[in-house]
Amino acid sequence: MSLLKIASMIVMLTLVGRLLGFFRTVYVTSLYGTGMEADAFNIAVTIPMTLFLVIPGAVNAVLIPTMRGLMEKEQRTTGLYHKLLTIILVLFTVIAALGVVFSHELAAMFGLTGQKLELTASMLQWMWPSAIFIGLTGLWSSICNAHQHFFTPTLGTVANGALVIISMYVLVPIYGPNGLAMATSIGYLAAMLTMLPTLRGFGYQHRLSFAWREDASLKGMGERVIPILIGAVVAQATTFLERGFAEGVGTGVISALANANQIVQLPMAIFVGAFTLPLFPLLASHVKRGEMAEMKQILQKGLAYLFILLVPVTVGLALYAEPIIRLAFERGAFDEHSVLLTAWALPFYGLGLYFLAARDLLTRAFYALENTRTPVIIGAIGIGVYIASNWLLIPIMGHGGIALANAVSAVSQALLLFLMLWRTVGNPVQGSFLKTMAKTIAACAIMGGAIMLVDPWLSQLSVWLYLPIGIAGGALLYVLALTILREPLVAELLQKVRKRATPAGGRS
Repeated sequence: MSLLKIASMIVMLTLVGRLLGFFRTVYVTSLYGTGMEADAFNIAVTIPMTLFLVIPGAVNAVLIPTMRGLMEKEQRTTGLYHKLLTIILVLFTVIAALGVVFSHELAAMFGLTGQKLELTASMLQWMWPSAIFIGLTGLWSSICNAHQHFFTPTLGTVANGALVIISMYVLVPIYGPNGLAMATSIGYLAAMLTMLPTLRGFGYQHRLSFAWREDASLKGMGERVIPILIGAVVAQATTFLERGFAEGVGTGVISALANANQIVQLPMAIFVGAFTLPLFPLLASHVKRGEMAEMKQILQKGLAYLFILLVPVTVGLALYAEPIIRLAFERGAFDEHSVLLTAWALPFYGLGLYFLAARDLLTRAFYALENTRTPVIIGAIGIGVYIASNWLLIPIMGHGGIALANAVSAVSQALLLFLMLWRTVGNPVQGSFLKTMAKTIAACAIMGGAIMLVDPWLSQLSVWLYLPIGIAGGALLYVLALTILREPLVAELLQKVRKRATPAGGRS
């Protein structure tokens, strides 16, 4: 299956999964707005959400190169799987048990007091069992990806979103805010179970094995996974710091930032997942074979696609921040105050969109090179930049400064990773990448200018018409501008679409 076909499949499934996650957020905001209950939930869900972002990626980063190496040597991988299954089950069962016991202390670390502290701790206790499900999800999705299978792991996000929504509608009327936490754990369980049939199809049986010491592959993975985990935790540390900074700004700010970030994460998850997931095994395979020119070519293509796709989204988030929030969340307890609070943060998060995506892809390139140290160091620098930026920006911009600090940190990490990769393997991109950047910026300027020109008339419509018409018109103009500028990647995408739209293309 070609890269674009894999990416298209991942985009579609991720889009459905993220839309379900978005509807979950809409349900929570309609019930609690940006009140205390919403703040408590958004703090509590940070821990399983971070585990879900950290653990699968870390396991993926160490397991795929190892398994690809074994497969190319035509060696069996089932023994390694049995040992990893045992380690992950034991480790995450212990983590979940400790989390339940110390939930109150963990909630207090966010600076919470009184009723909000008690509610957050109670939610955490219901969420901690999901750590076991997330650990197994990380292992099983990595096994599937190593076999060049991306469908069922991505389908897991759809199962997660669907079960969370159904469970919330059933449990919240009975258990109140704690029903949100129960539904969250059920969603992670659904994501895990989705992959069982695929694993069976690849011939994996679920057995425990404690013969760890004599396995050279396991030892090599163990040496790499610690810095990767540290790097992943460092990358997500800004989420925890953000909750602490936001709690100091005022009630409702945590939820406003979480809601704005939910909007930004939609394109982030769709496009970044579409390219980093299928690209990483390819990067790892080329590195294993010493084909560095091919590795850099694939990396450049991924960076270029992300630039074309995400920069216009950044422009759209800046121009349509308030109507996006109104259309997405303004209902029930989510009032005018909540709209303005959330809309203020959205454009600043959007500024970091491409750089977050580039950071993740460049980090994967280092992992393919089996260099786990550099991303950790640069991630630590990014935290320092984030803290310093918050210290400077919050007094001037309030919670908008927290969102902007996130973008500043992402820019610094992406640029440093790029420079360090250049130092390691030579220039990762060619002149064609700079041309793509220039054409994209020009097309975005045309799109943005046109949007501002027609906005005084278009904004007279209902938000339900105004926003879709504006976004669709802007996107069409952007693609048209890139086509006129003869951007080859856009021509490639359009050619693929035309092939799929014709009967002949469907048979080829």
